[in-house]
Amino acid sequence: MKSDKSTMTMPRSDDDDHGLRAALHAVAISGALLTLASPFVLGLRGIVGVALGAAIATLNLWALGRIVRAFMNGAGLPWVLLGALKLVGLLALLALVLKLGVTTVIPLAIGYGALPVGIVFAQLAAARPRTATSPNVAGIEPDSRNKGR
Repeated sequence: MKSDKSTMTMPRSDDDDHGLRAALHAVAISGALLTLASPFVLGLRGIVGVALGAAIATLNLWALGRIVRAFMNGAGLPWVLLGALKLVGLLALLALVLKLGVTTVIPLAIGYGALPVGIVFAQLAAARPRTATSPNVAGIEPDSRNKGR
C-alpha cells in the first residue's frame, strides 16, 4: 500500500540552524535599535508600536523557519496549510492590536521593517569575501602580473 506522506527529507545541518539563528538575532537587534530610535522620530507614543512590530516580525520569522523546516523534513500536515494558518494568525494579531488601539499603523509598520533589515544584515554578515582569481595564461607566471608596477 502506497503512503501519501512525503518521504523526502533534508539532512539537518548546523549551518541551517546557524543561519536562522543569525537572522533571528539580527531581526531582534534591528527591532531594538528601531525601538530606541522611535521616540526621536515618532514621539513617546511610537515606542510601543515599534516594539510590537519588531516583536511580531521576530516571531513571524521564527514561525516561518519552523514551517519551512517541517516542510523540508516531510511533515504530515501540508506546508501550504501551515503557511496559511500563520498568515491568518499574523493578520488576526495585527487586527487585534489595531482594534484595541494599542498603537497605530505607522509605528507598527516601522517596527515590522526590522524583518527585512535584519535579514539583509544577517546575510551581509555571513557573506565571505571571494578571492580574485585569473586564468593562467601560457608564458605568464601568476606572480609576474604585478611586477614592475
